[in-house]
Amino acid sequence: MLIICIGNICRSPSAEKILQAKAPQLKVSSAGISAHVDKPIDKNAAQQLDTHGYSSQNHSARQLDEQLIQEADLVLVMEEFQLRRLMRDYPASSGKVMLLGKWLNNLEINDPYRKSSEAFALVFQQIEQACQAWSEKF
Repeated sequence: MLIICIGNICRSPSAEKILQAKAPQLKVSSAGISAHVDKPIDKNAAQQLDTHGYSSQNHSARQLDEQLIQEADLVLVMEEFQLRRLMRDYPASSGKVMLLGKWLNNLEINDPYRKSSEAFALVFQQIEQACQAWSEKF
């Protein structure tokens, strides 16, 4: 399973850590459409993970590419525009790309990067709820 956002330093690594904890039988990874390559998880995102009992360690942002898409059996994105972008750039993946918030009425999870700690708290809550919903499907 591959989880995608833009920079791979806030939302997708948070979802990766949460979903991996909730469904340890799955192999979960993340990447970014315009990744901040080799950067660690954003400090605000890390704080949310740590506060709620998840690991924020050992993340290094990586760029999305064709091989990552091909290797994944399921690709989860944060927003509709990302879904459309993946359909355009990787048309063969169309059947396996969905919103992370699919089971929450197709919730789009907005980017909290460079926003308030309240924005990060809200995004964390949305990601955790979405990951819980996905974990119940496996």
